[in-house]
Amino acid sequence: MRPIACLCLILLLAGSAQAAVYKCTSPSGAVEFKDKPCAPGTGGEIAVKGVPGSDGGSSKDGPGGSNGSGGGLKGAWCEVSVTSKIDDELDESSPPTQWNFSADSVEVFTPLGPLQAPLIRGEGSFAVDHPMFGGAEREWSIVSQDSKKAVLEGPLGGFYHLRRGACAVR
Repeated sequence: MRPIACLCLILLLAGSAQAAVYKCTSPSGAVEFKDKPCAPGTGGEIAVKGVPGSDGGSSKDGPGGSNGSGGGLKGAWCEVSVTSKIDDELDESSPPTQWNFSADSVEVFTPLGPLQAPLIRGEGSFAVDHPMFGGAEREWSIVSQDSKKAVLEGPLGGFYHLRRGACAVR
């Protein structure tokens, strides 16, 4: 089935069920649209105009709003591990880092204290307008995300593994 025909079929089904739509790349390099999350590192959820809930179910503004920007990262997220490769084993021995995404900014609780910076949203990506996070010209990619976890690729490399909610005190 052609990708456009698959997308139309998924959109029809997603419209009635309010399901998410995922754009994935197969091992052969073909683009596929699915109603289930992609394998890690092969794509992610996309927003579909007119289909409620196709953006992770968040509000219409801010990361993950109806514009599909930022992949639904609004709210509290706990960074549990950073890896050099996406499929590396998670090392959760370091203290977790709290990330709080709002409509137009992110607050990160670093070892030096909380840091708040403006967000610049893109389709499936965002930039943090602060030099510590790469600055406005360096994008963070949302590699994968579901309702409980997300994997971000930093602008200078590395994969940031986050889970939804506040970090537990260790």
